[in-house]
Amino acid sequence: MARRYSRVMLRVALPCLALLAACATPQERCINDAAAPYRAALKERAEIAETLARGFDYVTEFRTRRVFTRCHRADGGFVPCWDRETYPVTRRVPIDRAVLTARDAQLARDLPALEKAAQRGADACLAAFPPEDP
Repeated sequence: MARRYSRVMLRVALPCLALLAACATPQERCINDAAAPYRAALKERAEIAETLARGFDYVTEFRTRRVFTRCHRADGGFVPCWDRETYPVTRRVPIDRAVLTARDAQLARDLPALEKAAQRGADACLAAFPPEDP
């Protein structure tokens, strides 16, 4: 019985410990927040480059349709009924190369300032949350 109890505790405790280990320190969270605009700009530039190389973009719309299905009754049984189902429809759309190129150029101009702001934010975080010595 004790062995079975320890296995159950192990199954419950390990994921909890893994979640705790994944938590960032206040310093790491601060640096992450300070660098977020810079990372977002880099990600957007990568997406623009990918879209320009591909030549089209994807748009996902959600549509609703009626389906015939089984509904639960109060007594636990099922009864046939109509219900609504939402499903995604992804389609290709043409891109406006001039708009994407202009946005990419704007991001390229903004990146140095965003990088400096991220560095200043990281320095402020290091000052606010000094590293602990082991």
